[in-house]
Amino acid sequence: MDTKEPFLILLVLFILVGLAYSPFKEANQNKNSNGNPSSSVGVTSGNLGNSSNKEIAENIRDAEENIKRLEENLNKKIDEKNRSPYYGKIRMSNISGLYGDDPSQEYTYLSTNLSKNETIKITDWYLKSEITGYYATIGKASLLPFPFAKTESDVVLQQMDRVVLTKGFSPIGISFRTNKCTGYFEENRTFVPSLSLQCPEPRDEKLPVFSGVYDRNDECLDIIERIPRCTTKGSQFIRDLPDTVPSSCKTYLTTQINYNTCVAIHFGDTDFPSDEYRIYLNKFGPLWRKKQDKINLHDENGLVVDSISY
Repeated sequence: MDTKEPFLILLVLFILVGLAYSPFKEANQNKNSNGNPSSSVGVTSGNLGNSSNKEIAENIRDAEENIKRLEENLNKKIDEKNRSPYYGKIRMSNISGLYGDDPSQEYTYLSTNLSKNETIKITDWYLKSEITGYYATIGKASLLPFPFAKTESDVVLQQMDRVVLTKGFSPIGISFRTNKCTGYFEENRTFVPSLSLQCPEPRDEKLPVFSGVYDRNDECLDIIERIPRCTTKGSQFIRDLPDTVPSSCKTYLTTQINYNTCVAIHFGDTDFPSDEYRIYLNKFGPLWRKKQDKINLHDENGLVVDSISY
């Protein structure tokens, strides 16, 4: 796009204003010099003056309408000049939790509008307030998360992916891509919004034989069938079990029903990785206003990908 276009439009605006108001200026000059608008005959003079004023008013209205259209066109061209090539491919939702005091409950969604084989790296993109001028940069994320283990990679989105972009801090210390086992992270932690609890059920795993005595083995299987998805069992649970439960069953319950084992068993599944990222900006203080602000999502070159206003 020609960078001179906005300046040419501004020049046209000034010319239009001059043309619209010059008749009005001349009429005032005539009035000031003669005491009233120039004319040669009494009654006809008044009619001509009214007609001239009406024409001037119409010219002013036309000029104002032209100025408004040109201003809109100028703003549009400025927006297009600052627009990212990824505009329309990544969209941002309104911010949830904006009026609360907990930054870890303040988030927005990024959704994708990509073709089948298209990918976009959003690491180093940033959100910026037009009012405060504050900004926060999107960092990396772990593709195979383990709590507080910094094994992070660039965030590369593809078709159907979405991002929960949170202002505050991660309950597990890192940004991450969810998978079919990350529901275990919800136990004893709070994620906003909540993680999907779609872990494989313990009863559906390939279970060992816990006892050569059928009744004892069946007793363990009954216990496993009652364990909810994405739930581990600790020592208190074991202490509350009947003495008839085999020790091999108790060991299995405490060591094999958890996130790590779930990953080890299901990492090779085609549906193991999910299509959602949890990205944390790690900001505590103010970034944008709670009311009347505009937040822009910028790419790594500073161009605008999407905006939200409220």
